[in-house]
Amino acid sequence: MAVNIEIIKTPPTIVYLLIPLVIYLLFQAGLLVGLLGHKDLFKVTESKPTSQVTIMIAARNEATNILRCLQALQALDYPKSQLQILIGNDHSTDATAQIIQDFIADKPHFQLINIEQNLGKAKGKANVLAHLAQVAQGEWWLVTDADIVVPEGWVQAMLAALQSKVSGKQVGIVTGFTLVQGKRLFDKFQAIDWAYSLGLIKVWSNWGIPVTAMGNNMGICPAAYRKTGGYEQIPFSITEDFALFQAVVAQGYAFKNMIHPDMTALSEPVSTVSAWLHQRKRWMSGALQAPWFLSLFFGLHSSFWLLLLGLGWFSPFWAMGLAGVKLLIQCGFITITLQRAKQTHLVVYLALFEVYHVTFTWLMAVFYFLPVKVWWKGRKY
Repeated sequence: MAVNIEIIKTPPTIVYLLIPLVIYLLFQAGLLVGLLGHKDLFKVTESKPTSQVTIMIAARNEATNILRCLQALQALDYPKSQLQILIGNDHSTDATAQIIQDFIADKPHFQLINIEQNLGKAKGKANVLAHLAQVAQGEWWLVTDADIVVPEGWVQAMLAALQSKVSGKQVGIVTGFTLVQGKRLFDKFQAIDWAYSLGLIKVWSNWGIPVTAMGNNMGICPAAYRKTGGYEQIPFSITEDFALFQAVVAQGYAFKNMIHPDMTALSEPVSTVSAWLHQRKRWMSGALQAPWFLSLFFGLHSSFWLLLLGLGWFSPFWAMGLAGVKLLIQCGFITITLQRAKQTHLVVYLALFEVYHVTFTWLMAVFYFLPVKVWWKGRKY
């Protein structure tokens, strides 16, 4: 009798496990189709080459990275006379300010501004950008970070996106594509992780779903920024780029998330697992404010292998088949994303990426709920 009961119970259990797994795979397949159906094609030379552009960088204790960032900005393929590059020194306690001063001494289009006080609701990086925005003179604004290296064609590519319209609406905010660079396997996995995440955001953006911007590679229409009241009026968030993105979209402006070689910036990786966890906990504060269907996707994404393990107990055949489909779609999605950014050297690491991805996803899930404050740039939030 007990055997008969077990036989009756098993099929519904398999169905209950299959439903969320299949829903997730349909999500994934739809996203892959969405990525294949749209490619960022434009001639960057069509951007108005005489536009005055302001580039803003917040710097705090970036002595290790700031010189490479400045050298990349100096090498931009854009008239120096049309550039205003503002660097805000946010109470650095290392040699950041001195390195900047030495580099810009004979470069009048660069300006170092020491940040002394908070403006309104702004704190941290948001406060630095609030100060820089007050002295920005450009017709268009670009924002990057002190540990970022931008490509030579960055300005013209970002302008081409900023000067466009989406469904008749003026674009208010643009996000480029950023990848981590580094020699360690941990660094390669971080790069693929970023590519996967930004690829997903790209597809949702194409579908008109506002998710977020990334403040290390961002373009802003000054009129859109001013309509929000600026960072000094936007409620403080440790994800200041997400807060600004929401405020700009709320003003009725369109948005773009781009994947293009001339918009692909390179970032320094976080060096330790602890730093990675704090970085992702900060990002999660913004991700949790996503629309419900994106939260559903993230929930299914995080629990996929756990559900698959349960399915494997009852039906190894189904479990192995769905695992293969998941990996095939995911690897295809990431490969296409990397191809469009011309960063295909990372594809060889995809075979091991899922091990990193699952392990760190669960580490993050645990760490997020621990009563630990976020460390960011030597400050607690």
